[in-house]
Amino acid sequence: MTRSTNVTKASKKVVAQVIKPVLPAVMIAVAIAVTTTVTFWLAGWTGVVPPVVIPVTGTTMSEMQVLFLTAFLLGLLIGGCYLLYRNYREALHRRWEQYSTWAKAMISGWIAALSVALVLSVGYVLEWLTLAILFVGVLLSWPLAVGTVLVWYRRSSRASSAVDSIKVGYVLTRGLESRTLSMIVGLLVAIGSGLAIAALTWYFGRYLWWLPVICAGLVWGVVTLGLYNRRENRTVERTDLVIADITTPESRDVRELTVRNTSHRPIDLSAALIRDTDLDLYRTGVDTTIRPGEDGTFEIAESFSLEPNDDAIRLPLGYNLKRGGETPVVFTKAGAVYYLQWAEKPASAVGRDSSKHVAESTTTDDRQPPAETPGSVIGSTGAPAPQD
Repeated sequence: MTRSTNVTKASKKVVAQVIKPVLPAVMIAVAIAVTTTVTFWLAGWTGVVPPVVIPVTGTTMSEMQVLFLTAFLLGLLIGGCYLLYRNYREALHRRWEQYSTWAKAMISGWIAALSVALVLSVGYVLEWLTLAILFVGVLLSWPLAVGTVLVWYRRSSRASSAVDSIKVGYVLTRGLESRTLSMIVGLLVAIGSGLAIAALTWYFGRYLWWLPVICAGLVWGVVTLGLYNRRENRTVERTDLVIADITTPESRDVRELTVRNTSHRPIDLSAALIRDTDLDLYRTGVDTTIRPGEDGTFEIAESFSLEPNDDAIRLPLGYNLKRGGETPVVFTKAGAVYYLQWAEKPASAVGRDSSKHVAESTTTDDRQPPAETPGSVIGSTGAPAPQD
């Protein structure tokens, strides 16, 4: 009696600790396998599945068995990923939010490329697709996924339409990730050019597989460098915003940054991003325009770095990868880049001993007094939300 009781308890323990946790994944795999097998059988597609011979036993698996087993293994992979996400969802979300937007885009691009490669490889093994289609599909998935993630995270939630929101995201991405965006556009143009050349050579009966590859590689390099240089030449580093004061409210864990428009044109800061000297991006959450000569105040988080940061990583061939900046930078939705200048008072408050990015003190006259009306103050609902 005691022995049977122990066996029962052990069986329940195995069910609770081993079988029950993986049961949802197995059910998902079975559902996918049954659905796929029935669909192929009803459509009469089972003939395209080749029979497989098991190496050790020499047993031949029929088309239906191969199809069911393949779909089951694929479903088991999908179900396992779902279980991992469900069990560690909060930890994964916290970890994901720690990555910069660029890192998120790169990770998403590689996941998309691997997923497309896995799916198209099944079609290639079943002789539905050629190796060229597999290769092109993988190449297309990476830039499309990376570009989508970059623009999606920089889109504006205050835009009047989805199209305008995407346009704002593209403009901000073009200013922040000019190298990456140039490389993505260049790769897409190169793929299109390679496909066009392959089609032409095939049409005229002179198809050479290496010709589209070489041409696509050359087009990628030329277009990428051309777009990047064009962007660099057209980018104007403006210095019309000056940090006039930095204050710390007593009852809040934020700082207030007062900036002054020293230009003769209004500066629209709606949907703008601001990058601190640690190269971390924040969305200011403001929706206003500073007129010439006016001061505007908005809140920055305690983590927002204002001190100069000359940290860099040493690369081969004498190159350095900068990990910091001299001064905060504002990126507007119009594509303008403002390197914030400093008045003497706030510069000394953060210990800036360099004359770079420090504006000299000027006295205002009656022709252009700084406005202190409520309309000139930038309202913010809270500390800027980190973006990168």
